[in-house]
Amino acid sequence: MKPTFVKILTHALIFLVLTAILLFAVFYGLSKYTRHNELIVVPDVTSLTVDQAAVFIEKKNLRFQVIDSIHTKTQMPGAIVEQKPAAGAHVKEGRYLFLVINAYSEEKTSVPDVLDFSQRQAIALLEANGIVVSDVEYMPSEYRDLVLDVRHQGKRIPAGSRLDRGARVTLVVGQGSSMSEIRSPVLQGLSLSEAIDVLHARNLNVGDVFYDQTPKNSSEAMKYRVYRQDPIGETPVVMGKKVQIWMSEAADLYEADPEVWSFAQDSIN
Repeated sequence: MKPTFVKILTHALIFLVLTAILLFAVFYGLSKYTRHNELIVVPDVTSLTVDQAAVFIEKKNLRFQVIDSIHTKTQMPGAIVEQKPAAGAHVKEGRYLFLVINAYSEEKTSVPDVLDFSQRQAIALLEANGIVVSDVEYMPSEYRDLVLDVRHQGKRIPAGSRLDRGARVTLVVGQGSSMSEIRSPVLQGLSLSEAIDVLHARNLNVGDVFYDQTPKNSSEAMKYRVYRQDPIGETPVVMGKKVQIWMSEAADLYEADPEVWSFAQDSIN
């Protein structure tokens, strides 16, 4: 074997060995730097305050940042209502947890100007602003079905006033120059929100609401349907009359012949 070839082969082997050592050092260093195999389980800090959560987060060598706040009545003010990454996720040391907390005060909304709007337009505009129309009162007026006033807790609320989102208000609506007589709608089979919309469309109000079994929460309540009402459907009533309704999940009740409940109501009266 020629000395020149041996020399070249030796240099090549040395180069390969050095390259292998260098690559090993790089990958080993990166593994140590990124802590590739050292993952931390994210703790569950929802329902805790930020100060309480900080203890658990810092013990895990993690960091946090509050990025938003919302308002919910199911959590105490200042409590964490959402976290990202979620509890149980695996992250690296030093990772940020992004937190959403429950606001310390009620979210406010502005009362729009609905005077001289029709009742239907006013309800749509108020509810679009997060305000609930819980009742409608009628009074003699030259202009029928126009909104004359908006009241909250018995007091007049001027346009632009700030109320808690979800606040309940009463609309005062003109009924024309005389007490007009109308017929109550048939509500059987409708949800509570649908029944309220239908009553408002007829210039009537919902009165007491009775459930055959008390729903556990608002989601369950949405499954209930009207199976009985007083006054019964198609009964002559005056504008503003309150209609009592009975709710049930049982289809055999709200799908029953309306004449059954008409007879029952006549018997009670």
